[in-house]
Amino acid sequence: MEETLGKRIVAHRKRLGLTQDRLAELLGVTAQAVSKWENDQSCPDITMLPKLAQTFGVSVDELLGMERKPLPAQVSSQPEGSDDPQVQEGAWELQWDGSRKTSAGFALWVLLLGGLLLLANLQERYVFWDLIWMTGLLVFGLFGLYPKFSFFRLGCALFGGCFLLNLFELLPFHLGKQLLLPVFLLLFGLSLLVDALRKPKKGGFHVKRSGKVPGVPLVYHDEQFSCETSFGENSCLIQMPRMSGGSAKVSFGELTVDLRGCETIANGSVLSLDCSFGELTLLVPRHCRVEPASETAFASVDVEGSPASDADITLCLRCHVSFGQITLRYV
Repeated sequence: MEETLGKRIVAHRKRLGLTQDRLAELLGVTAQAVSKWENDQSCPDITMLPKLAQTFGVSVDELLGMERKPLPAQVSSQPEGSDDPQVQEGAWELQWDGSRKTSAGFALWVLLLGGLLLLANLQERYVFWDLIWMTGLLVFGLFGLYPKFSFFRLGCALFGGCFLLNLFELLPFHLGKQLLLPVFLLLFGLSLLVDALRKPKKGGFHVKRSGKVPGVPLVYHDEQFSCETSFGENSCLIQMPRMSGGSAKVSFGELTVDLRGCETIANGSVLSLDCSFGELTLLVPRHCRVEPASETAFASVDVEGSPASDADITLCLRCHVSFGQITLRYV
């Protein structure tokens, strides 16, 4: 059977878990237009092809059938309660596609969690939820020490290991509430001081993209964007004709969000940045000025560089950080 443009649009839409109405909403067209494309009754306008390809996370050549690649894994953005029969007939599928480092870290966490849970059951202890965050903290810290050493990751590994040893009563002393907070503050303060002293006065900038990670799950809707990553290192270039807001979230990983791809940024745009046990970097064009409002817990929000003297656009940032770092960098 011949593979037409309409069939490829159907395949990509189902892969993302989108309904025809949702796809039409993302593209700014009607659901009837999407239906005609998929039934090969009409073709998308040539100016619509780049936007359609970007939504699917593929190239225009691949969308037109001129370049064949395996379909990348994506996170479904299907709204809850959808009654699209085409989506309901699909099957759930669990995939893990990350770099060798992140895959090994995840595998080690699962093995460590399973082994300690078995040991806890043999000792007739119910510590399942404690083991989840303790082992996660330990593995997160260990796998963040190479190739870029981090005192923050070292502290996470030490605390995760101490909590586990205390849980199984293998330490001669107990980390009580009286000692926990001051020790953590001393260690975290020392980490911030050493990191600040070792940074060059004129630091450079580079974007890292590790392994075979297909990209950050990215959604555009009504001049706003949303992206997130977990257990990995990713970068995301926001490309929109006009941006009026958005959100970015990272947990147990590193994420870089670059706003330089936006043709126009609305004055007073509100961005929500959420970082837990990781690092989030926001690259801001110098013709914009950021006004951050932050809620932190054992974390920091840093601003690097400065806006242009004639910057006339204000970005309102709502930063929520727990055991991590958000960096706002003017570029």
